[in-house]
Amino acid sequence: MRYPFIAVLCQLFCISLLAAGPVAAGQPSQNGQSVLKRDDPVYVVAHSAVDCPVCKTWRASSSGLPLAKKLSETWPNVRFVLIERRYLNGSEDESLYPRELHALYQDRRDRYQMSPPTPLFEIVMHDKVVLRLAGLQAWNEQVVPAVEEIERNRETASSADSK
Repeated sequence: MRYPFIAVLCQLFCISLLAAGPVAAGQPSQNGQSVLKRDDPVYVVAHSAVDCPVCKTWRASSSGLPLAKKLSETWPNVRFVLIERRYLNGSEDESLYPRELHALYQDRRDRYQMSPPTPLFEIVMHDKVVLRLAGLQAWNEQVVPAVEEIERNRETASSADSK
């Protein structure tokens, strides 16, 4: 039973490191970089591990992975990406990242953050992470609402532009 406790401690440590990174947890950025044009993609990235018990719960929950996959059906410019390494204590590698998110991989590699806590969720716009949060509660209470808000703002801006 000692090992799950160590894994949780490692997760908490990694979360604290990420919080100190260039993107603070919280609301998506509203600066000029984050203004979306009608067809600009928004990437919702989930970092997971096959042997992560919390990730298994997220994948099995109707408000977890199934909802993440439906985001693209609801909003065609939202693209869900699952980056799933084999082991919780393993590292991500370039092959797990789609070409469109190569800059995200490079940034993570340059900062030596190849084993982010899991589950970790990021919203990426214009090659920049605008929201980075870990945990099931963050997914339901902050990440999904943030995507909804981004898309509402895009729809409002598109409506205003067409007038």
